[in-house]
Amino acid sequence: MLSDRDFSDLLKYLNRPWAGFRKVRKGVKKRIRRHMGELGCSTIEQYLLEISRPQERAACEQCLMVTISRLFRDRGLWQALQERILPDLSRQYSNPLRIWSAGCACGEEAYSLAMVCDALRPPVPPVILATDVQQACLNRAQAGIYSRGSIKELPEEMQKRYVDIKRKGRQAIIRKHLLPPVRWQVHDLMDGPVDEDPFHLILLRNNLLTYYQGRALQDAFVTLLRRLTPGGCLVIGSHEHLPVTDVPLTRDGDCPWVYWNK
Repeated sequence: MLSDRDFSDLLKYLNRPWAGFRKVRKGVKKRIRRHMGELGCSTIEQYLLEISRPQERAACEQCLMVTISRLFRDRGLWQALQERILPDLSRQYSNPLRIWSAGCACGEEAYSLAMVCDALRPPVPPVILATDVQQACLNRAQAGIYSRGSIKELPEEMQKRYVDIKRKGRQAIIRKHLLPPVRWQVHDLMDGPVDEDPFHLILLRNNLLTYYQGRALQDAFVTLLRRLTPGGCLVIGSHEHLPVTDVPLTRDGDCPWVYWNK
């Protein structure tokens, strides 16, 4: 049994925020309990001793990964991207737009981006990079196969154009050949920036700003912003807040989870 108090003690040890994990703790605690069993730990005190070893610490960190998502999550954002943000960026930059889905989990956000970009019919297809720390998530993303519930927020016209429904209506398969290509790459946001040219648009939603805190979060966030071009746009989760830093970001008045790198 892993109580909420035990789980809170674990998060403190790892310097992770309780608020970020509160709503998803059921699944995370289940994975932690399984890892504790593999190590023969019956108490949180024993477990904390075990994860002082780098290999077991890494395994514990894997247990904390949350990959819940869906296409067009926070639909108001996608409307703003399609109607205003992406057209504004396209007018500002003549080269192909460079977009980074940072911490893409199983790819729902990256495919949503590709669909919005395709619907805008740009003269030059965008460059879309999708990264996640887990290769297993990227494997699923590349397959482009999701549950029917994953597309419940996807507009009907996009469902008809970009998705095949299989398995008696239970499975949604992305028609990847109709979309701008997405490049998938393993990358840990805590390890520094991707080795890429600057991006015009970075989506950093429901990962770094939710599940980390303190100096480690601030350092990783500032490092990531070095990959955002001047005049570019940063998008965070609708319930997230920027860490306290002196980075030159201006909040978008029309869309409160959008910031411009002025």
